[in-house]
Amino acid sequence: MNTLAQSFRDLNQIKLAAMIATAVVMIGFFAFISLRVTSPSMAPLYASVSLEDGAKIVAELDKENVKYELRSGGTQILVPADMVDRLRLTMAQNSLPSAGSGVGYEIFDKSNTLGTPNFVLNINQVRALEGELARTIQGFDTVDAARVHLVIPTHELFSRQTSDPTASVAVKLRGAGGLSKNEVAAIRQLVATAVPGLKPQRVTVVDSHGTLLAKGQDKNSDPNAVSEESDAYRVEYETRLSGTVERLLEQSVGASKVKAEVHADIDFDRIVTNKEKYDPEGQVARSTQSVSDNEKSSDTSNNQTVSAANNIPGGSGAGGAAGGSQANHVRTEETTNFEINKEVTNSIKESGNVKKLSVAVLVDGTYTTDKDGKQVYAPRTPEELKKLEELVKTAVGFDAARGDTVSIVNMQFVNTNLETFTAGPFDWIKQDLNSIIQTMVLGGVAILSILLVIRPLVARAIESVEMASKEDALEQAALAAPSITARLMDQSKLAPIEEPEEEEDMINIDRIQGKLKSSSYTKINSMVDKHPTETAQILKAWLSGM
Repeated sequence: MNTLAQSFRDLNQIKLAAMIATAVVMIGFFAFISLRVTSPSMAPLYASVSLEDGAKIVAELDKENVKYELRSGGTQILVPADMVDRLRLTMAQNSLPSAGSGVGYEIFDKSNTLGTPNFVLNINQVRALEGELARTIQGFDTVDAARVHLVIPTHELFSRQTSDPTASVAVKLRGAGGLSKNEVAAIRQLVATAVPGLKPQRVTVVDSHGTLLAKGQDKNSDPNAVSEESDAYRVEYETRLSGTVERLLEQSVGASKVKAEVHADIDFDRIVTNKEKYDPEGQVARSTQSVSDNEKSSDTSNNQTVSAANNIPGGSGAGGAAGGSQANHVRTEETTNFEINKEVTNSIKESGNVKKLSVAVLVDGTYTTDKDGKQVYAPRTPEELKKLEELVKTAVGFDAARGDTVSIVNMQFVNTNLETFTAGPFDWIKQDLNSIIQTMVLGGVAILSILLVIRPLVARAIESVEMASKEDALEQAALAAPSITARLMDQSKLAPIEEPEEEEDMINIDRIQGKLKSSSYTKINSMVDKHPTETAQILKAWLSGM
């Protein structure tokens, strides 16, 4: 121990400062590693919350003295993994996080409706409906947050003006994806069915980037809406036919060896026809009316002179014999009503009828491998192209009467040799790449420090201790050298080594002037082998005495 302390005293100030600095760095490094290893594993309490809810959740965690981490700008909160379930129950007890933006029907639970004006009740009803719709839309997998604005007109007394309700929906999407057409249509239908009198066409949908996903306009009031819908229908119809042709031909020519394009001329005019047709030959007597009139009349007038005698009862007036005329008139009338055969036709020709189809198909040829291992292109035969044309005509509903055309061309495709990306077995570490790199760098620094700094210093200290121990042993050997030498000489006299009586050869030994006998050299080697420790001490004593 004293020797080690003396070794440190012998170091100069620079080496001593380097050793102290290295020791401090290594202690700090291992302390950091131990903290990282012993620290609890963090797990997401909530992966994505609003800043308002995040502030409330953090306040609750501070009250509970729970360690937490904030990521993604404060929207992701991490807590120890073994406390996630308990903390979620605690937050749910405090209604955190909120179910959605705005308030719902709970607004009526906290207010006293008695004495509340009708205007306030209507506003609260609209707010509650907006909040409930926003919460429902926020439940979609692709929607992170949503807000709904409703415009519901009020019907005033004695007012003839009526307006339709409208709605606007703003959504914040989760991730880099977008809403599909079906999802947008579902949102519009959801809002429309929740509001009386609201049509899906009058619901506007936008995202957080300001992209218009659905335009809320009625077809009757906006002609452009009809045009946009017609173009979308035409593109969808052409895409569907193209996909049908490609999938059909790929079964024969191979995958990625056919490309089809379809152009459709579609009639979007809606025609309503009302037609009435009369058939004069097909008349039928519906009713007959007969009227018969028989009239009789008579005239009994004479030429007697009118006097007073004619007016006296019992008197007879002078005059001639009585005379007159009679008439008989008969009239018959018959009326027949005929029903004429009439044909009434009401026909409605809806829009979307295809007037003409033009189909273009590009087909790759065949490939064979020659004796050198190279691929050789060969075009397809006309008979094969004819069969493919028949398949295409059947698939698209070819009609020569309306002028449909189908063109199939065989040309060699360009081989782009695009490399497809395949997920590697270690792609899962990308999310923790920064932590892994940090740990590896720190580990590398620690290893280099141990190999380049600590190891040389420790080796030098150990070497100093060993040298000091050897010096002490040499001093002790020097003091005991005379007695050891005498003992060795006595042993050599008591037990002489038998040597064969042979002619002794003379050998040369480096650094020694003169010659020695071979038997003497052998005798010395034997003594050294038997007493190596004493020999070493004698040599050290000799060297120290020189």
